[in-house]
Amino acid sequence: MLTKNDLQLIKGVIKQELNTVKQQLGTVGQELNTVKQEVRTVKDEVQTVKVEIKTIRNEVKTVKKQLDTVEMKVELVNKRVEQAQEETVDALSELIHESYNLHEKRIKKIEDQLQPPQTQ
Repeated sequence: MLTKNDLQLIKGVIKQELNTVKQQLGTVGQELNTVKQEVRTVKDEVQTVKVEIKTIRNEVKTVKKQLDTVEMKVELVNKRVEQAQEETVDALSELIHESYNLHEKRIKKIEDQLQPPQTQ
């Protein structure tokens, strides 16, 4: 059977254990508050990142539109260059053909002048 002294000792040990548990519980509560604050901070940072992503998406859309515009302008310039090249080739071909015809006429004229007149 336990004596009064034994019960006092047990009571003291239990009080110490309770105090230790209370301290640990207080520490856990503080750590929980710290974790809650960190979670709030992370949520704020995630929200900031979401806003930045949205901004970047809008900028990408703008750049895509600008790129589309540039591509259309490049296509138009390429068509104009191609058309100008074709017109240049046509003009040069016509010039060469006319020059050849004029050259042939000159040769014919010179040949006609070099032939003695025919007597009848």
